[in-house]
Amino acid sequence: MDNKKQFIVNLVASLINFVVNIGIGFAITPFIVGRVGAEAYGFVGLANNMVGYASLFTIALNSVAGRFITVAYHQGDKGKADRYFSSTLSANVVLVIVLSLVAVPLILNLNHVIKISPHLVGDVKWLFFFVYLNFVVSALSTVLSVATFVKNKLYLSNLANIAYSIVRIVVMVACFAVFPTYVLFVGLATCAGTIVMALLNYAYTRRLTPELRFSKSGVSWRVTWEMLSSGIWNTVVKLQQILQDGLSLLIANLAVSPLHMGYLSIAQVVPNALSSLMGTISGLFSPEQTRFFAQGKPDELFRELVSSMRITGFFTGVIFVTLLVNGEAFISLWQPGQDVHMIYILMMLTMAGFFFSGVATTLQGVPLLVNRLRNYSLAWLACGVASLILTLVGVKLTHWGIYAVCAVPQLVGIVANLTFVPVYAAWCLKIKQHKFYLIYLQYSVATTLAFVLSYATSLLLPRQHVGWAGLIAECAITACITCIVNVAVLLGRRERSVLVSKIIRRK
Repeated sequence: MDNKKQFIVNLVASLINFVVNIGIGFAITPFIVGRVGAEAYGFVGLANNMVGYASLFTIALNSVAGRFITVAYHQGDKGKADRYFSSTLSANVVLVIVLSLVAVPLILNLNHVIKISPHLVGDVKWLFFFVYLNFVVSALSTVLSVATFVKNKLYLSNLANIAYSIVRIVVMVACFAVFPTYVLFVGLATCAGTIVMALLNYAYTRRLTPELRFSKSGVSWRVTWEMLSSGIWNTVVKLQQILQDGLSLLIANLAVSPLHMGYLSIAQVVPNALSSLMGTISGLFSPEQTRFFAQGKPDELFRELVSSMRITGFFTGVIFVTLLVNGEAFISLWQPGQDVHMIYILMMLTMAGFFFSGVATTLQGVPLLVNRLRNYSLAWLACGVASLILTLVGVKLTHWGIYAVCAVPQLVGIVANLTFVPVYAAWCLKIKQHKFYLIYLQYSVATTLAFVLSYATSLLLPRQHVGWAGLIAECAITACITCIVNVAVLLGRRERSVLVSKIIRRK
């Protein structure tokens, strides 16, 4: 299969996976909120965020393992790739054991750490336990996903993700239907889905890269240290993400109220899905980018980066404009009985932070690609510290409350993605900065024009629709307008060939 056809297969699988996940998220969120309440649902996001803090200790290794294994594999050194594989798996086992010694006592005493209504204490503790168990399974199985990356068969990973989503929804609905209502079922279902995904990734590893096998002789602490010394800067980036975004629900819980934390958690469902989509689509280009870097082909690498920026921006723009124009109507149907206006404002404030991420996500991966993470990571850490300080100031000294918790981190993210992210990426690749800013300009013009045309069109449409059918029709019109504008303004000849010619002609 040639590269263009391989990309189309990977892209289609990614979009199917996104649609499945976002569809399940839309369907299951009101289902859960309607049964356990907005306050209890807020602890789902908080559990994921707090358990995610543990990834500070695993991300240094897991974030770079795929890169080291892939580079060694494409350079023909299969023995070295196997050492990276075995060492990563062994180190993750050790880290999980150590982290569990801290996590288990913390969960047992959780009600002394965060605010939990008395009737929810036991339920929330079990929720945190299953979310942590899910983290353990993910940490131990992360290296198994490298096979699809090495062979550029990312559609298989997306199939595993779809299986995860299906298992998750089936287990969750079955538990809510058979047993009394508990929010812990969300964590239990997620854990079950992750186990299935890990088994599928194990099968892919055996089939695609049979030479990658765990062996005691392949475990090397020197190799482990080589990866850690590179990936430690990704730990710094993760710390920044926690300071900037990962503490938002915790701050809302402690400084505002558990109910407002619940509203913020609901508002983050769509932006989190968009963030996942951006990372997934940008990641479709990573295997080729890594191969071109390993083979010393800078021109081909630059073309892949530009294509990734444009295509990731294409889909981000469609979702951003569609929600900006139709978001409040969507919230009123999706979360009836809740504070619709507050949730809409919180959702769009969060979405605003992802606006420039549409093109910046690709460039955020360049320092890892070229293994120059130190200065980049420290700059992001400074952003995280500034974000945390400004958020606390906003909450304590103003009346903005939950809006400050939501808006300040996004504002800091916008500034970072507009300034040092493209500058540092250009420096790493030794190219002129304006080449990346040109894509930023095209993206901004395309999205702004699409919004103006879509909003004007919405004013001309009859506003008497009631229900999902009318909303879906309006969203489809907005999406079509945005797609047309993006194809004309944002995409280049190469991207149009991939997204239009190949799909229409089915070549």
